Amino acid sequence: MIQDHCGSLFSRMEMGAMASSFRQERNAQRAADRRAEIRYDGNIAASFTYTPGSGGGVRAVNCTVVSLSPSAMVVTAPVHGAVGEHLWLELDGFGLVRCAIEQIREDGFVCQNLLNDDARRRLATWVSWLRRRGGRVVGDQREFMRLRPRDARTTVIFTDGSAADVLLSDVSRSGAAIASDRQVSIGDVIQIGRVPAHVVRIVEGGFAVAFDHVLDAADADRLVAGYEVGVSPTSKAV
Repeated sequence: MIQDHCGSLFSRMEMGAMASSFRQERNAQRAADRRAEIRYDGNIAASFTYTPGSGGGVRAVNCTVVSLSPSAMVVTAPVHGAVGEHLWLELDGFGLVRCAIEQIREDGFVCQNLLNDDARRRLATWVSWLRRRGGRVVGDQREFMRLRPRDARTTVIFTDGSAADVLLSDVSRSGAAIASDRQVSIGDVIQIGRVPAHVVRIVEGGFAVAFDHVLDAADADRLVAGYEVGVSPTSKAV
């Protein structure tokens, strides 16, 4: 039995060593891949949503991205979450990027960008554009400029099947801000107008959403704003 126990112990130790070696190789490969990526080192204004550990609700935090590649970014910020925590970070001039904190620094954190292939290509193109322009981002030339819709009425359908007629504060190709006192949570899946989306920020007097897919410029207003689906009598009011 002692021999069996020792054999089992050594087997677990070997498996642990193999797993540790695999993690080290994976991290080394990831670091090498990142070094080979196009990168912009500078100061990019940004913000992210943050829930203080002491409570008090979700709030937006202004921050600065000092290094950006398609797969990762280095962020300086007055507060931060924990390693492994997922955030929605909004880059001024680009839009929302979902990311996961993988390292805490004295002045902020490093995060991995959680992007599909299409979004990663768009971000790589934008990083290249930043390098050519020396980091200058002109507010009225943003790829996803926010505009007040011509008709701000729209309808939001929630995961429980309820619907509410609401007003849009602004809309862009990548998301929208909604004026509402409906209680929602970050990550909630909704439909706004005819477009699937998810909640990424809670603000005073409403919330912001990111569309599941970036819309064509001609569709941003047409599919999101300008009409009301009509709330059924049994739907929950906003």
